[in-house]
Amino acid sequence: MPDTHVPRPQTATREGGRGSARPAAPASLAPTRSTLALVTLCAAVLIAQLDTSVVNLAVDPIGRSFRADPADRHFDAAGQALGMAALGGLVVAAIEARRVAPAALGALAIAGAALVFFLVVEARRGAAALVPLRMFRIGAFRGAVVATAAMTFGMYGVLFLLPLTWQSTGRLDALDAGLALVPMAVVFALVLPFSGSLTQRVGARSMTSGGVAVIGGGLLILGLTAFWRSVPAAEIGLILTGLRMGIATGPLLGVAVAAVPAARSGTAAALVNLARMVGATLGVAILGSVFAAAQGGTAGLRLAMLLGGLVQLAGAAVAWREARPEERVVR
Repeated sequence: MPDTHVPRPQTATREGGRGSARPAAPASLAPTRSTLALVTLCAAVLIAQLDTSVVNLAVDPIGRSFRADPADRHFDAAGQALGMAALGGLVVAAIEARRVAPAALGALAIAGAALVFFLVVEARRGAAALVPLRMFRIGAFRGAVVATAAMTFGMYGVLFLLPLTWQSTGRLDALDAGLALVPMAVVFALVLPFSGSLTQRVGARSMTSGGVAVIGGGLLILGLTAFWRSVPAAEIGLILTGLRMGIATGPLLGVAVAAVPAARSGTAAALVNLARMVGATLGVAILGSVFAAAQGGTAGLRLAMLLGGLVQLAGAAVAWREARPEERVVR
């Protein structure tokens, strides 16, 4: 005889709020919803990049006449395809690692092979490559790219996982979770216009590596306070993150562009933007998978934020070590 007992839904009361109670999301649906949201967000990022590539192709004949150095600049179809295969394979491997191990291993193998072939193809194309590998011989440029990827790796993990945890645990509803993120965005917008003058005062090295390090510290705070019921405790980490994001974003781009010859400034800016999107895509996929592997909730949030913070601290260390004067590489 089937069990007809229907358990009472768990309720959560808002702390210090209006005292209203609401049912918690069914536990059996939480992994499905989080996985679906993770796949959807990663797909949206990849589709957005594909749309951008299509637009760039459409305007390429127009923009070709405005290039500072139009020689040896051609569409690198092989580089585009191999780069997308490598990134897509890494994302699929991260998402499916816990649920479908054979598929994850296959995707990881495809990503590894695509990355190897990508490096071979780009090395052969030299100055005409989609990603001129010789630019990575410049320490300052290399450090800026790594720090940018590390910065967005943790940041997009925060924007995805923190509101998800607040809502799934009944701490905040969707509207309040969005409002709780506003202070981070406000601080970012307020300090961003002053990043240039601050860089002139304290130096690009302190602004870039120090900024990414403070963002990592903000994520560590979010991880250490994940079990706290107090939202203001999380706001401290969010405000620190927004503060240093505003301070570090511009200088990172400036360091990368200043480190290369003028004819390659556009390429440098594009690669920094690429590093930003790669870091964001991998951050959502990897930190989301870590979150799911820890069964979600506050335990998953803590583990994901600690990992994201450590990655950002490592990126800051690379930026600090590589930010030293050296000659620009020639074409």
